[in-house]
Amino acid sequence: MKTLFSILVFLFTTVGYAQVKHINASESSRISFACNFFDQNTEYNPPQAKNISDADSEKWMKEMIDKITSIVGLRNRFRLTAIKNFNNCAAICYDNNIGQERFIQFDRDFLEAYQQKTQDKWFVIGVLAHELGHHLNGHSLDGIGSRPDKELEADEFAGFIMQKLGAPLNDAKHIFSFLNETDGPPTHPVRWKRYAAVTKGWDRAAGNSVWVELALENDADKKERAYQFLIAARKENLEIKKLVLLENALKIIPEYAEAISEKGLVYLKLNQFADANEYCEKALRLEPYIGLLRLNLAKVYHAQKKYDTALAFVQDAIYLKPVFPEAYYLRASLFFDNKEYAQTISDCNLALAMNPATAFFKAEILETKGFALTELNQKEDATECFKEAKKLNPLSIRVFDYFRSKN
Repeated sequence: MKTLFSILVFLFTTVGYAQVKHINASESSRISFACNFFDQNTEYNPPQAKNISDADSEKWMKEMIDKITSIVGLRNRFRLTAIKNFNNCAAICYDNNIGQERFIQFDRDFLEAYQQKTQDKWFVIGVLAHELGHHLNGHSLDGIGSRPDKELEADEFAGFIMQKLGAPLNDAKHIFSFLNETDGPPTHPVRWKRYAAVTKGWDRAAGNSVWVELALENDADKKERAYQFLIAARKENLEIKKLVLLENALKIIPEYAEAISEKGLVYLKLNQFADANEYCEKALRLEPYIGLLRLNLAKVYHAQKKYDTALAFVQDAIYLKPVFPEAYYLRASLFFDNKEYAQTISDCNLALAMNPATAFFKAEILETKGFALTELNQKEDATECFKEAKKLNPLSIRVFDYFRSKN
């Protein structure tokens, strides 16, 4: 029988179930957030970089960032990396020993050549404002990466900044003129939506948005009300009441991916696997780059004993959200089911180091670690795990059930 690891590479190079591609995990794990302005398939090759030093390029970029941050009353705390032939401009966060460092990584020659191509003198400042919008909107904090709603928020910030610097509305929108009219990568919206977001930010800076806000319900208010229903559903113990709360959230925002996925978990608890699959897969098609949604689908496959598929989705979840104790614990459980006990212990240790949210969850991780230690005949260490777990959750019967099943 093949082990889970022997087919993992194959799983990562194929299209996953639910018509969702698995994540390419080749990037550095130190990167906790990255957004490239240009898709990798951008069909434009600028001339090779000229004799412009990296120091001159970084000075050129710093002056523009100083202008933008002064408009919103902030100091420029960003680090810069000029890279020749990078062919992009990106907001990137790197983890360090004490937190995160926020970078703008860019190719000056590429940006200036693209500005000539669009014949829009606002192009470079608009691209930069977009990338700073990611940093200043806190998009680097959740470990998710690029997704459409983040891109539109960054576009709105770019529109606001360009208006404040004197850009006419058409010139501000024109920074996206290179995009295809209808198609776009899964993480980025299509062109007309980006025009609309830039317009919204431009109007706010010009003082025009008040009329829109008087006519329409504020989107942020809708999101907040839907989110409160979702939180209440997660705290509710009765499955029927959970469904009612989730339906209330979906009445406000019908394509609320997190609520749809949570609905799938309710049906999983009810052992209605077809419905659980349907809702968790639907949520993931709506939002392919949220680690929690991939974890939820992994739980559905795990419950159905489809271990290899579950592992592929939990690997995706960990890639998208590196600090994710729930995902490491599920992967530990998958390793245990496949008798990979050393890997089980390793992942349990990682989950414990990430400060599990509740004492009950920590106890469950310790119990699973104890089971793996028992299978490796490390009985003293296993006993210590069981004792610590018992202190955290005295009512748990998992250890009793485990030893009864062995006998």
